[in-house]
Amino acid sequence: MANDLKTFSIQEARSIALKAQGFGDSRPSSGTVTFDDFDRVMKTVNIVQIDTINVLIRTQYMPFFSRLGPYPLDMLHKYAYEDRNLFEYYAHAAALTPIDHLPLFRHRMSEWKPWRRWTQIMDESPGLLETVLSEIRTEGPMEVADFDQKGERYGYWGTSTTKLVLETLMFQGKFAVSDRINNARRYDLIERVIPQSHLNTDISRDEARRQMMKLAISSMGIATDYDLADYYRIRRAEAQAPIKSLIEQGEIERVKVEGIDQPTYALPDIEPPTSPLNARAIVSPFDSVAWYRNRLESFFDFEYKIEIYVPPKKRRYGYYVMPFIFGDRFAARVDLKADRPKSVLRVPGAFLEENCDEEATAHHLASELQLLANWLNLDRIVVGRKGNLIPALRSAVKAL
Repeated sequence: MANDLKTFSIQEARSIALKAQGFGDSRPSSGTVTFDDFDRVMKTVNIVQIDTINVLIRTQYMPFFSRLGPYPLDMLHKYAYEDRNLFEYYAHAAALTPIDHLPLFRHRMSEWKPWRRWTQIMDESPGLLETVLSEIRTEGPMEVADFDQKGERYGYWGTSTTKLVLETLMFQGKFAVSDRINNARRYDLIERVIPQSHLNTDISRDEARRQMMKLAISSMGIATDYDLADYYRIRRAEAQAPIKSLIEQGEIERVKVEGIDQPTYALPDIEPPTSPLNARAIVSPFDSVAWYRNRLESFFDFEYKIEIYVPPKKRRYGYYVMPFIFGDRFAARVDLKADRPKSVLRVPGAFLEENCDEEATAHHLASELQLLANWLNLDRIVVGRKGNLIPALRSAVKAL
């Protein structure tokens, strides 16, 4: 019965959710981030989204900074590609995920259907597929730029036909991303990238989805079925059976959150943190804590939309606006840009959420901005003029 469900206040649910995502944990001392710390982050979030936008820094670097603080920028490449702790695939979107999770995606690889242009391009370019396969087999890891014949360009992004072949073979599990050079993917045969022990593990689609939902609730702490389905980009209807299976096996339980009308789930015997959450972090728009915008609104009363593709005059907050977590709230949002030629971290806009402490938020945000600037080797922070938090933030930055 619904009345028998364990009930949490919205504040308790927020603390549980942020704690599950790794916020509020103590950061390592300055200069001491290790691969063990990266392991801890990955076991917490399970997926780190990749994106090419480089206004501040590419988004895959930010989740580790948000949770651990500064670390050497080459550390992620070493951890992911040189030590083979992670692999790239479409987990939520294009993402890094633990390499031992690869068996969970084998069904996606085997079921992957090429894009609509595939048949047409194969008809127009006979031999292209075999040429790409042959060159990779012979030469080893290659990026698109390494191919003498890149084929025709098509579509809004000007994608080459050779890139289409490489991407399709990756999604089908024939190729894998060996590493990245200047953010360009280098592709190789999957068996030369992924250990055979992970390639030979056979998991059914149903079992893979069950495990995905278990990982999702572990990473989210407390979540609706919409939230859980979105974490691994499974249709909500297809998430119902694995959720039901996890409930029957006692691996998750139904709970109630005040103000949330949708079915909500948590790990068994979960309790909110016993002390106030000491979270303080600037997070990427593509951080897993901010993926599902409906969750941000229902759990955190935080309406968020990335405005990169919105015409400048119609933007409400700015081009690359990042949420700021303070305590158990999304307390502010800040528009950021790394002006590398002038060695400046630019803050065109900063906006305080309702019922958040202006002075405390500005103080802690300024400290995070200084940490961010130091990490990116930027010498100064320049605060702009847009937003209700700007006066307090400017004063806080000057006081650093």
